[in-house]
Amino acid sequence: MNKLYIILLVFISIQLNAQERYLDAEFEVTVEKDKIYGNNISILTGVPAPLNLTFDVYTPKDDTETNRPAILVAHTGSFLPPLFNGGITGSKGDSSVVNICRQLASRGYVAVAFTYRAGWLPTSPDQNVRTGTLLQAAYRGIQDARSCVRHLRETVDVGGNLYGIDPDKIGMVGVGTGSYLAYGCGSVYDFEEVLLEKFIDTETALPYIDSLILGNIYGDTQAAICTPNTPGYSSEIDFAFSLGGALGDATWIDGEEREAAFSGIHCTQDIFAPYGDGPVIVPTTNEFVVNVSGNRTAIQRANELGNNDVLNDPSVAFALQENVEVQKTTNVMPALSAPINMGEDHFYGFNLPFPQGSPYAFWDFPTLQAVVAGTNAALGTNFNADTLHLNGLATNPDMSPEKGKSYLDTIITFMTPRACLALNLNCNLPTNTVEIPAASVELQLFPNPVVTSFTINVADDININKVYIYSLDGRMVKALAKINANQVTMNSEGLNSGVYAAQIVTEKGTVVKELVIK
Repeated sequence: MNKLYIILLVFISIQLNAQERYLDAEFEVTVEKDKIYGNNISILTGVPAPLNLTFDVYTPKDDTETNRPAILVAHTGSFLPPLFNGGITGSKGDSSVVNICRQLASRGYVAVAFTYRAGWLPTSPDQNVRTGTLLQAAYRGIQDARSCVRHLRETVDVGGNLYGIDPDKIGMVGVGTGSYLAYGCGSVYDFEEVLLEKFIDTETALPYIDSLILGNIYGDTQAAICTPNTPGYSSEIDFAFSLGGALGDATWIDGEEREAAFSGIHCTQDIFAPYGDGPVIVPTTNEFVVNVSGNRTAIQRANELGNNDVLNDPSVAFALQENVEVQKTTNVMPALSAPINMGEDHFYGFNLPFPQGSPYAFWDFPTLQAVVAGTNAALGTNFNADTLHLNGLATNPDMSPEKGKSYLDTIITFMTPRACLALNLNCNLPTNTVEIPAASVELQLFPNPVVTSFTINVADDININKVYIYSLDGRMVKALAKINANQVTMNSEGLNSGVYAAQIVTEKGTVVKELVIK
């Protein structure tokens, strides 16, 4: 088989005549910031103190639908605030979070980027302290995420449905550290699941998680450092998607009906979370914290136990499925895991050079300098913008908005059909058909190689509906929709020299052509 067809994501027979809600961007986006969804006890400053929990809500502008699915987005940050975690990211304003929310809202979802409590002791020389405080931070984060879910349901019940959501269709996306929250919300329903042997202090033989101090797993009971928020509403979600990150333990997924469907992506050389089963390591000290189940392992278990049966529609032409099939027969050596089969259904791996783990992240250096200066002035800290910038580049060396958005485009394209199925949105999903030859629609692509622009032309009585351009590592790097003409010209701006795959969706079928950029 031609390599081009092996590595290419093929949307064969996408619905051809119109934008498809929940799959294609068709709305401008409205944002409401810093809405309060709850208040809980933070330990971040040492002495426990109440903290407002907030979210930003992204909605499709001028949308007439008022019964929309909601997807919460949990940011990364190693359970510490930005800068204090040795990095740049760690808030609901992270570029990746904002981009994901905007992409979802532009497709008709209500997207909610929320804050959650942080704080643990990564630099402690005592492993029990490191492990215990991290697990407690993750536990509090899951409680807060569930509080946000319940708050959204409350806004429908007694708040006049301020955001126009369907309370029965809620999912969650986690970025990096936020993935622990998304996966935890989708799987942890029994307190015994946080009492596994690895979650027991080796010195005291007591569990790291004490519900008398931390409250129950939903965060809706009173405890020493837990204030109940919106009790009486369901905390369940139906879909959990992860960008990096991990699950506390694979056994948390039981295949119960109340658990979510799971999907996600991961970079094989991620040094912050294992690709398969492996350790969490403190980045600054290289000290061991705890063994967890990475994305690849978690999704395999979800597939095996039936959580993902709802996603297994054989008629759907899933994004990146040809790549997934190749990955299922490919072995890799991840940074933190033992050798493992790279692929699994409903999971996608980016096999990037060590130690890249978040190619979808990007930031603006002048903005970073301003944030660092403001933080130092306000708090008396001595953060250095140059050092933080270099720390970020160490695991994302060619960081740029173009690169980050390209990966996010691919991730959203991979995720949204699965969200449609998991949330029962009745999407008009692309279906599997036979790819058609270029000659059957008289397709021409010229000039090829391309210098600045290229034209795609088909027979006069046939329309081109959409064009997707993919790099050979499977990323969608350019797209154009709603063409509905027999000819279209596209520029090559933002495309580096090299070989790409052009997927041309016509009303007669899909054609794939090799595209060379000079």
